Amino acid sequence: MGESTRIIFEELCPNCGGSIDDSRLKTVGVCRNCLPIPASNLSPSNVAEALRRTKKLREYRIIAEVEEFMEKFREIFTKATGFKPWALQEVWARRVFHKENFTIVAPTGIGKTMFCIVVALFLVKHENSRCYLMLPSSILVEQVSERAINMAGKIDLPIDCIVYYHAGMTKNQREEALKKIESKDYKLLITTDRFLIDRMDSLSGTRFDYIFVDDVDSFLKSPKNIDKVISLLGFDPKIIDTVMRLVEVKKRLISQGSSDLLAEYEELKKEVMKERQKEHGRLVVTGATLRPRKTKRIYIFSELLGFELGTKPEFIRNIVDFYLRLDSDLEEKTVQLVKKHGSGALILVPSALGRNYARKLAEKLKESGIKTYFYEVMEEDILEKFSRGEYDVLVGISTSRSPLARGIDLPERIRYAVFVGVPRREIKIGKEEENPNKIYALLTNIVEALDEPLKIEALKIIQKLKNVVPVPRDIVTKIQESFENGTRLEGYAGYIQQIIEQSRKLLKKIITPEFLDKIAKETDTLVNLLDDGFSLIIPDTLGYIQASGRTSRLYAGGISKGASILLVDDLKTFTGLTKRLRVILDEFEWVEYSEEEAERVFKEVDYDRQLIKDILAGKIVLPQKDIMKMALMIVESPTKAKTFASFFGRPYKREVDGVHVYETSTPNLILQIAASMGHVTELSLTHGFDGILEEDGRYIPVFSPIRKCNKCGYQFVESNKCPSCGSEDVSSKRDIINGLRKIALEVNEVYIATDPDAEGEKIAYDIYSSLIPYNRNIYRLEFHEVTRRALTHALNNKSKISIPLVESQLVRRIEDRWLGFELSRKLWDRFKIKTLSAGRVQTPVLGWIIERYRENKNKKTLLYIVLENGLEVVFENPSTLELILDKYKHGELKALVKDVREEVTEVQPLPPYTTDSLLKDAFTQLGLPVTEVMKLAQDLFESGLITYHRTDATTVSSVGLNVAKEYIETMNLGVSTPRTYWKEGAHECIRPVKPIDVNKLSQYIRIGLIKPSAKLTTSHLRLYDLIFRRFIASQLPSAKVLVQRYKVVVNGLEVDVDKNVEIIEPGFNKVFSIIRAGRRVTEGEYNIKHIEVKKIPAAWLYSEGDIIALMKDRGIGRPSTYSRIIQILFDRGYVFEKKGRLIPTNKGLSVYSYLKEHFGDYVSEEVTRQLESTMDRIEAGELDYQQVLRELRRQVEEIRTIKVEA
Repeated sequence: MGESTRIIFEELCPNCGGSIDDSRLKTVGVCRNCLPIPASNLSPSNVAEALRRTKKLREYRIIAEVEEFMEKFREIFTKATGFKPWALQEVWARRVFHKENFTIVAPTGIGKTMFCIVVALFLVKHENSRCYLMLPSSILVEQVSERAINMAGKIDLPIDCIVYYHAGMTKNQREEALKKIESKDYKLLITTDRFLIDRMDSLSGTRFDYIFVDDVDSFLKSPKNIDKVISLLGFDPKIIDTVMRLVEVKKRLISQGSSDLLAEYEELKKEVMKERQKEHGRLVVTGATLRPRKTKRIYIFSELLGFELGTKPEFIRNIVDFYLRLDSDLEEKTVQLVKKHGSGALILVPSALGRNYARKLAEKLKESGIKTYFYEVMEEDILEKFSRGEYDVLVGISTSRSPLARGIDLPERIRYAVFVGVPRREIKIGKEEENPNKIYALLTNIVEALDEPLKIEALKIIQKLKNVVPVPRDIVTKIQESFENGTRLEGYAGYIQQIIEQSRKLLKKIITPEFLDKIAKETDTLVNLLDDGFSLIIPDTLGYIQASGRTSRLYAGGISKGASILLVDDLKTFTGLTKRLRVILDEFEWVEYSEEEAERVFKEVDYDRQLIKDILAGKIVLPQKDIMKMALMIVESPTKAKTFASFFGRPYKREVDGVHVYETSTPNLILQIAASMGHVTELSLTHGFDGILEEDGRYIPVFSPIRKCNKCGYQFVESNKCPSCGSEDVSSKRDIINGLRKIALEVNEVYIATDPDAEGEKIAYDIYSSLIPYNRNIYRLEFHEVTRRALTHALNNKSKISIPLVESQLVRRIEDRWLGFELSRKLWDRFKIKTLSAGRVQTPVLGWIIERYRENKNKKTLLYIVLENGLEVVFENPSTLELILDKYKHGELKALVKDVREEVTEVQPLPPYTTDSLLKDAFTQLGLPVTEVMKLAQDLFESGLITYHRTDATTVSSVGLNVAKEYIETMNLGVSTPRTYWKEGAHECIRPVKPIDVNKLSQYIRIGLIKPSAKLTTSHLRLYDLIFRRFIASQLPSAKVLVQRYKVVVNGLEVDVDKNVEIIEPGFNKVFSIIRAGRRVTEGEYNIKHIEVKKIPAAWLYSEGDIIALMKDRGIGRPSTYSRIIQILFDRGYVFEKKGRLIPTNKGLSVYSYLKEHFGDYVSEEVTRQLESTMDRIEAGELDYQQVLRELRRQVEEIRTIKVEA
């Protein structure tokens, strides 16, 4: 075992599935039993050859076979094309090797079609496969077939194995081709997708090993093409109906959730899975669909083939967003801009202005000599004409549903977009509105401006509407007719009718001129009164992003430059649009239009357009470098995976051996994002000394893949039977590791993005060690917030795993095991209860609770006195209590207020939250238990709403300062006062990641502008509000307070009083209130209005928040362990909670007494604090972790020798 060995992993040898240490995984790649040679870096082919010679080659075969496959593929590709495949093309080739169905979404010019041609020829030559290339047009069939024949000659493949069919062939050529197709006298078929509609009978009985569909949108014009392809791949045609039924039942199951539906769903799913497991051909689809939900048959891809169709990334943009305040009318300015900047423009009119206005504008442009087409409906030849320059501009509507916004992908042609007015939607709502979809849109946009009673009523109606919208048109019509006829509906329609009636009553109460003014001031929407109702005007954020996005597309050279020019005709809506754009697009900024700046930008725009044209025409061969790569990014949770994947548009999903993977594109990378589902391994129970082996004076822990009982949820290792309930329905993290290994084998690089702390580093190291034989390019990414900005920064600053952090976590885990097990055994022997446990941290914490419990039994006397001026004073343990009470009884008691002086003091805001302060405040102010707070904070973090929540740093980054500054300025809260609260270390405070308060967050979630990956509850929002207000307050000016200081004397007893009596300058206090002002007093003698004597505990029992503050102050535990330690005390039955206070149980008292008496030297607060300090030194690389383990082992041996009578 080499010096670098730190861990032995059970079941993770890539060859035999046995035990292997981390050093072998990083070097040889297989265990010593498989290949008993010293650790050294060998290529996969060398390792495979050595295993073959000893007849031990098993699962490692896959690694070697991929390498052999890729060597052959590179050779064929280079011969066929004259250059080596790009990194992305190699990834796709590996997927072909794995016999996967998949979709290829990649930039224009990256070589998707070229790849399909070469890989089809490769499969024909090396695997005798039958392949089918399906293209969108006859021109492409002609071009591709010529290329394929040319390449076949270069790789010594008989050209007569290729058959093609297209409209440009002569009649005799087509007939000859059909004969060969019908007789199956070919290996590669090339046709248009139209061939499936016109000539499917000629393919009767043909089964293809691979079908490549180029341009999925063309293919989907006939949804039945999906059925035909499924048949050609060798599936039983009846399975289509089964899948359609499965999709329908699944949809009903989600909404209704009955046991009968569940049983039917499981039966159908079993039938589909049975068909999936049979041997079939494979489907590769290239290109992204612009209409992903056009047909229900789209679900066949996910349910039967295990992947979704891809969509173009909408949020990758390289656009200069110009705005121009109007100095003339809209139409005239549009004409001027088009004449200035030329052809290749999209002209977009807000839907609020309507189609008639757009049509009128198109006519104006035509009259001005600009070749214009009003793009109202999708006509097939219009885009071709526009692409060829027969039209200069296309005019359309700037909504996200417009064909111009989502149906065009012409990076070589579209140069810029002009928005003729601020993109906005107008929804007209009648006074007696009957359409629930319209009512829902109105209420969700105005609810935040309502005062509390009406707001609560509106939120209840919104929740009801949310469960039913969008309501189908036929039901809306039915409801409208019932209102006209004065009839009552029953069932589902009747339920919606009731909601509409409730909504109408509410709207009559709230839609007043005064409220409309309030909406205009407090929200980014506008409501206008009309004669027959009112209209709601909403900024169309997605419409702007999608339409402007047509001007900037991914291509082989990066992201093309685009320009967008917005003509501002409505300042209020423009301001609202800007706010919403900044929610979706980090650091979005407008640039004021000027001819000089526009000229500079358009030079860049035109340079990129020419480059794209030259690449597509084959005039330019880009340098042989990998412009784009594909990487696997591994996070801990599916929530975080989904959040990251959504940053650049709607991701598509696929499943790899049970692992769900999201695929998305960044400007220079395609990311596969998957979740490890937390820790993947846990310390063994059966090896060495409590799971740790000793070898040559070194301690090496043995970790095994975690197993989980699917019946009761219990987690364990090293057994296929649940120790808790006995069930054999068990899943293993080894399955997740195997799935990640398969993906790692495909991609160019692997990024591990687990949480940025010692625990996250250990998870990262386990994953790294597991995957390194499958991919040598593995990097660590660190995020302190889940945002697109943070992702981009992390990708540009990849690092290696911190070994000192890993070693520190190993010491923590081994110490917990050794000391915990040894002390637990002592407890078991003493108390005969196997569920008892002890630990280095939990024991002193239990001691604090017990100590405070005992102090609580002692009482002290408080004398409360209320003066006639309302002033309250308290005397503790008054020495003359009886005399005071007697005087009060006889009306003789007076109080003297003297030495009154006033001064103005400055009160600084509290720093932003750290883990301990958040847990304490969330408990005291919101009444939330610490374990729940950590879960809520985790959801907020993973949904991209707050920074990392396990931190002891108050530091505010420059990004955080800007978040606060923007919010403070937008809300007119005063002057931003930047404070960094700097603390050494890489971590940052807990803060919001966007300048959005809880009201705006709630609104943006309701209208769909923000879509959190986790379902947010009221508790989530309350916690977010607490974090947000505390952070914003930390960046506001200090408060100035007038304080009175004086003495109060009662019967010789004297007490000093400091009272805030006036808030002169509220500063931060108006956002996060910690200062309250009382009434002023004047000197003099006062009568006593009321007296009360109370016996109270000498010390109050601790709350969970108090304990966490103590742990922080006394240097015990870490932010990642605070809540866990308290939970252990609850789980073991050592403490319980009553009215928010912690009380030790008899069991807890007995256990602590026993541990303190016999093992106090090992579990004392001081020893625990010293160990935490030792961990810090290991993390800093100042201490050898093995030296610490040797000392811990010595301590454990001492504990073993201590004999205590049972």
